[in-house]
Amino acid sequence: MNNIILHENAASFLEAVQSKKGQFIELSFRSIGEPSAEHKGKNLVKVSTGIYRTGVDFANLSSVKEAIAKGERGEVQPLAWGKWKVFPFIIGHKDTDYCRITTSPSHHPSVKYYVDGVEVSKEHYLSLLPPSKRKASEPSEVFTIKAENIIKVGGLDIEAKVGV
Repeated sequence: MNNIILHENAASFLEAVQSKKGQFIELSFRSIGEPSAEHKGKNLVKVSTGIYRTGVDFANLSSVKEAIAKGERGEVQPLAWGKWKVFPFIIGHKDTDYCRITTSPSHHPSVKYYVDGVEVSKEHYLSLLPPSKRKASEPSEVFTIKAENIIKVGGLDIEAKVGV
C-alpha cells in the first residue's frame, strides 16, 4: 500500500478483511436515501447487515467462469469506472473509495429502515422516496459500497474506530 491514500473507513475495512481474502464475513453498511420533493429535508437511511465475501477476483467466480464457458457472456473486462487502489478490495473513483463485495446466495441480509433516526417499516420508508427509486434493484453477485458507508466489518465497529 505504498503511497496509497484511503478514506479512513476504507483503511479500516482493508485492515479487517485483507487477511481473510475470499472468506465470508459479517458486514453492515448504510445506504442514504434521497427523499421525494414532498418529503425534502427527511433523513432516510437503510442499514443492511449480512454475510458477504471480500477479496474475490470477479474473473475467478465460478458463475462467471461457467457463463464464459457456455457462451452466455464475454471475457471479463477492466472496471467500467474507477481504478483499483487495492485489488480486489478497494476501488477509487472521483476522490471516493469504494469497497468491493461479493454476495452469497445462501445468506440474505437483514435490512432496517430509518427516517430521521427512527426505525420505520420498509413500506413507510419507500413511500418517502420518489416513485422511480421505490423499485428494488436487480440483484448482483458483486457490488460496491462507498467506504464512508461501512459501519461494521468482521466484528470491527468502524464508526467507533474512526469516530464517525
